[in-house]
Parts: sequence; structure tokens; C-alpha cells
Amino acid sequence: MDKFIRSALLGIAIALIAYSGFLAGLQAYNYVQAALSNNKVRMLAGNGGKDSLLQAIGIRSAGDGQTPASIAAAQKRIIDFETLQKNNPEIVAWLFIPNTRIDYPIAHTDNNEFYLHHDFFGRYSFSGCLFLDKEDKPDFTNPDSAVYGHSMANGSMFGTLEYFRRPAFRDSHQIAFVYLPDKTLKYQFVAGELIPPNGKRLKNTFDFTTLSLYTCAYDQVGDHYMARFKLLSSTPPGKPAATTPQTQ
Repeated sequence: MDKFIRSALLGIAIALIAYSGFLAGLQAYNYVQAALSNNKVRMLAGNGGKDSLLQAIGIRSAGDGQTPASIAAAQKRIIDFETLQKNNPEIVAWLFIPNTRIDYPIAHTDNNEFYLHHDFFGRYSFSGCLFLDKEDKPDFTNPDSAVYGHSMANGSMFGTLEYFRRPAFRDSHQIAFVYLPDKTLKYQFVAGELIPPNGKRLKNTFDFTTLSLYTCAYDQVGDHYMARFKLLSSTPPGKPAATTPQTQ
């Protein structure tokens, strides 16, 4: 009888280990598939940047601090919206925070659910696609425009946004860009705030136009994080900004 019990316990232990290995392998597969999809989208946009295999599995997820050169290069970027919108007409903008992994298209539709679980191509994806709040205008002319993205454990999507909770990181990553077909919007970080699970979108209490980036916890549980940026300039695509960012 004791031998039977030991054999049964051993069998259960082996099964649990095998199942855990299967889940870990499935998660790694999903991350790699998401990275391949994002890299394809960046190619469509005319952007040479891409996630590496190491980044897909959660290694080397943060970049160095921003520099005048990286900001100037970002200001000159041209996004191929014609090609993007041929593949997905619901893409309205592109978000880029230089020297981070946040470099993704932004979708806009009449609901805030579809892109939680679908990628740029409309295929099911556990990392989804960044999307603009359904109540906001696709030209980002609201007093505050809210963009949502999953906080992924490997640092993809808005996983990097969590780093803005660290003073040293946010001080060295002040600038964000939103590219639209007819203009480039340049923003500067002004505030960050934790939001409890199921918390509502925060009202803009500033007297200037803002962009608010919200994490949607998917494979990380706990509070969400909101990073708010103020609008510094609006320029034609690829043109230098007339406004010089102020040091926080």
C-alpha cells in the first residue's frame, strides 16, 4: 500500500512538473508570436526598429536615457500611415517614447474591449494592441487623450510604462511622441499615479492639453499605473519642433 501511495505521489509530481513546463512554454510561445507580429507592423510603418528574441522573453527590456540626438531623430520620424491603414483602417496614430520599448500603433474604435485581446491584424493576442479611449477624438484634440495598453511581464506593450514609477527612469525619459497622418505631437512627462484595480480614468486637472497612458494589467496583477504627459508642440510630419522642452 505504501509503495502504491509513493508511486501515485510521484506520478502526480511528474504530471505537475510537466504541466508547469507546458504553461511556461506556451507563455514563451505567445510572447514570441506577439513580438513577430509587432515587428511586422513596424516594417509596414517604415520603422526599422524591432524586438529581439531576448526582449520577447523578457531580457534587456529597458533602454538608456534619452539624449538630444534621440529626441531629434524621433522628431524627424515619418510613419507610413497609408500602408498601415490599408492593413487596418482603425489605426489612427503611433506612439513612441525614445529609448524605451514603447513603439506601437494606436487603434481607435467604438469600444474599449476589442483591442484588449486582438492585435493590429485583428487576430487574437493576449498582449492586444494599444488603443485610444472610445470617447476621445482620433486627432488627439481632447483636453486629455487616454491610451491603454497591457502591462506585459516581458516589458512589451506598456510593461515599460511601469518603469516611470522610478524617479531616475522618468527623469531620463521625459519625452513622448504621438505621430498622426498630418502632424507630430511632442509631449513631456508631468505626473504618474497608481490606480487601484478596476479604477476609473482620472480627470485632467491641469490647465494644458495632456496625453495619459494607462496600463491594463494582463499577466501582472495589482494596481494599474497612469503616466501623464503635457503637450509641448504640434508640427507637420518630420519637421523640427518649435518648442523647447522644459526641465522638470
